[in-house]
Amino acid sequence: MAKQSGEQYPGWEDRPSRPAGPTGPPPGPGRTGSWSGGGVPSNGGRSGGAPKPPPGSLPPPGSPPPPGNWSGPPPPPRKSRSSNRTCLVVFLALAGVAVLALVALGALLGTVEDPNRDGPQGPEGDVRISACEVDATTKWPHAELIVTNRSSRPSDYLVSVEFLDPDGVRLSEAHAVLTRVGPDQVARETAQTLTQVDVPVTCRLTDVTRTASL
Repeated sequence: MAKQSGEQYPGWEDRPSRPAGPTGPPPGPGRTGSWSGGGVPSNGGRSGGAPKPPPGSLPPPGSPPPPGNWSGPPPPPRKSRSSNRTCLVVFLALAGVAVLALVALGALLGTVEDPNRDGPQGPEGDVRISACEVDATTKWPHAELIVTNRSSRPSDYLVSVEFLDPDGVRLSEAHAVLTRVGPDQVARETAQTLTQVDVPVTCRLTDVTRTASL
């Protein structure tokens, strides 16, 4: 038989009364924001807003950049132009040194003064100077000689050469000896002095002696 409304059961007065108002679990640790009844916290139970990417990570392709001051990976380092300029300066310096060396070498090359080069008669016509130079290392001038024996017998030659500076002043003299040069035979010899010079020189034949070989 049902009890009538308002009838109290034994022990009813000992039960605590439930407070009126919203129901649901109270906010716990790590939960912030407002609580409305039996729902969930307004920020989803998490603090700090949207998660931030770890330092140094890149966003997925096609996704918008994350909030904050992240501005993408740093640009690649720019190649310095100073290294290119340094290479250019070194190249130009080496080229200038090479040009100066060639000019100095050309200045040491001498000239040939041989009045008997085309002489048809006598032993002087047998000798001509093919080169006149100053050695770049020793500074010794020398003359390259070409001797052609135009006589009918084997002959010995004693050739004298002098070296003149650009003003015509005699600097030194050298001699060359050739033995048993056959008829119509061509021989080569060098007349060199041990006197050091620092100026261009002119080589000149001063004497040619030809005697029959024994």
